[in-house]
Amino acid sequence: MPAASPVTSVHRLMYPAAALYAALAVPLWLAQLAGLLPPGWSPAVHAHEMTLGYALAVVGGFLMTRLTRRMAAAALLSWLGGRLALLCGLPAAFSLPIGFAYPVLLFAVAGLPFLRTSRSGHNAVFGPLIGAFLVAEALFWTSELGLVPTGGRPVALLLIATLLLTMGGRVIPAATAGALRRQGITLAHRVQPRLEAMGIAGAGLCLLSAATGLLPPLGSAGAAMAGASALLRLARWKPHLLLRQPEIASLHLGYLCLGAGWLLTAGAAPFGLPPAAGWHMLGVGALGILASTMMIRTTLQREAEPERFPPAATVAVALIAMAAMLRVSAVCWPSMTLLTAAAVCWTLGQLLTAAVLLTRPRRSRRRQDALQEA
Repeated sequence: MPAASPVTSVHRLMYPAAALYAALAVPLWLAQLAGLLPPGWSPAVHAHEMTLGYALAVVGGFLMTRLTRRMAAAALLSWLGGRLALLCGLPAAFSLPIGFAYPVLLFAVAGLPFLRTSRSGHNAVFGPLIGAFLVAEALFWTSELGLVPTGGRPVALLLIATLLLTMGGRVIPAATAGALRRQGITLAHRVQPRLEAMGIAGAGLCLLSAATGLLPPLGSAGAAMAGASALLRLARWKPHLLLRQPEIASLHLGYLCLGAGWLLTAGAAPFGLPPAAGWHMLGVGALGILASTMMIRTTLQREAEPERFPPAATVAVALIAMAAMLRVSAVCWPSMTLLTAAAVCWTLGQLLTAAVLLTRPRRSRRRQDALQEA
């Protein structure tokens, strides 16, 4: 009988890679903005790399739990290849197929199982969402090749925000309920399906408007529905009772930024708010905080460590939250000083996140240490 193929935990590869790349990508974009690098790192590429690069690496580490070593290596190398292809400015004939490799693999490994195993629409929504990143990748390349003008519409970012809205709406109340239970408190309102349905419907309308460029008022109404859904759900999770537990409070802070980002996006057309304010609250605040928090939390869980945040993790989240405030301020009051300060906070927060992830002891190592002590 052939031996079982060895497996590896993909989060050990994808999480540190995502944090380190996020720490590098923003200073690179800032250097390009200051004219310190050759032309090539356009705003479209910057947005692409923070969503379909950094964010999808985090999604992969979370969803692709245990793969064979060959598949795990293929996931990391295909993701890394996509990043290098854009960084090096390879011709589209080479960059395009390399760029599609990782989203295709992610959908095959993580998206299709949701479609096959989810008998109700409750979880089946994740399959189409993950598959939609292929559409976002296609829209990026058609725009880069000049085939279809997108007008700077952040389709990939809104997809990530929709994924955070739905997946966060499952993970955060479960973590919150456990923390409250240890205080002797029962959380009555967890998934809140009606509010969840309202949020998903609103996000879908906003995505449809962004992808087609049609009916901006409908997109604004959808973003308002998504933002209201997030904030109403958060209020029912009793966040004020867990302010002293940073591993839970960080999740609540990220979801707060998510709701605020959707509402700022909703206010862009009717109230004349800068569209980039909402986009950066979603991308820097919600994505940055939730991604770093979830990477650290799931690493602690999967390595069978106590879920209590180490001090460095709390500082990392605080730095990313500061980066979000500074970046949104720089949208409203353009300033190179604010941009630089935001980039410094972001980079330091991501480097600290990577340091926490890379210094966690492996379960096998702890077993060895325990046997030696015995």
